[in-house]
Formats: sequence, C-alpha cells, structure tokens
Amino acid sequence: MKIPLRFQITEFDCGTLALQNAISYLFERETIPAEVIRAISKYTLDCYDDCGNIGQGGTSKEAVDKMTKWFCNYVKKHNFKIEVQHLLGVDVKLKEIEECISNNGCVLLRTYQTEEHYVLITNIDDNFVYLWDSYYLDENYYETDTEVKIVLDKPFHYNCVITRARLLSNTKDDFALGPIENRECVLFNK
Repeated sequence: MKIPLRFQITEFDCGTLALQNAISYLFERETIPAEVIRAISKYTLDCYDDCGNIGQGGTSKEAVDKMTKWFCNYVKKHNFKIEVQHLLGVDVKLKEIEECISNNGCVLLRTYQTEEHYVLITNIDDNFVYLWDSYYLDENYYETDTEVKIVLDKPFHYNCVITRARLLSNTKDDFALGPIENRECVLFNK
C-alpha cells in the first residue's frame, strides 16, 4: 500500500523528509525495510546552528552524499532494488532530472525557500514541475507569485506546482535551483 507523503515536524527536517518521501513515493509501505528509514534518520539533521545545537541547522550536502553511498552499498547486500545518483554543481541538469522522472523515478532537489531547502520532484512536463514540499504552507501562501501554486489534494504525488523557468532560475527565489555552483540533486529510480 502506498502512503501519503509527509510534512516536516520541525523547521529543520526537510532533508530527512525529502529522503523518506522519495522512498515512500517509489515503494509500497510493506516493501520498505526499516533499516532504510533508520539510516535516513541516523545520517540526516547533521548541521549545527550558531549555538552549537546539532540538527538545528538541517541536513548537509555531505550527509546526502553519505546517504547516497549508503543506498548503493545497501542494495548490493539486500533485495531492495533502487538506483541512486548524487549530482552537484554543473552536473545538475534538466535533462537528467527529466530522464529520471520519465523512468518513473523521483528527484530530491536542493532549492531555496528563504534559505536552502530540500524538496522532491515527482513529475515534470513542458511547462511545469510538480513537487512535494515537506514544509506545510497554506494554499494561498503564493497567491501573488504567478510561478508557484500550492495544491492540497494530491497527497500521494505533489503539493506544489512551479514553472520550469522558476526551477531553472539562478536566483534564490523559492524553489529555484539557484547559482550553478551550489546546485544539488539526487536521482532515485527503482
């Protein structure tokens, strides 16, 4: 059975939830090993805030890279079929994202939402990108932004629709990929 994608329970767990939601999006609940969820919880929320509190700074690119390597090692030893590829900087290209989605995969993406923020792309077409943003927002939050729309009736697939132009922007606007050198994504395929 598939389960609805989940929202953050703190201000800092977007990386944790984006990874867990990628697994939930691709697999039936009964087929997800507890070890996978445990590893995501163990390796994420690794950044410190200005006062030295761990987790209060979210999840680092290094933690996402560690999780990618963990997945690759895990599938070699267990019957859990997933392919994971971590891309950074100039290697984050729309072509790879579209190819992953067209193969029924999903893409964890580091974008912006006031600051760096992880989301999950579940679909893309000629005009729009459909993503799950684990940071819950009211459906009217972006009413003055013509490039972003909150959708609350697709809990198994997406809750936000953005224009392709917004995604590809070099700015730090909400849901933009931002400066090329800071880009990050993880491609997930079954």
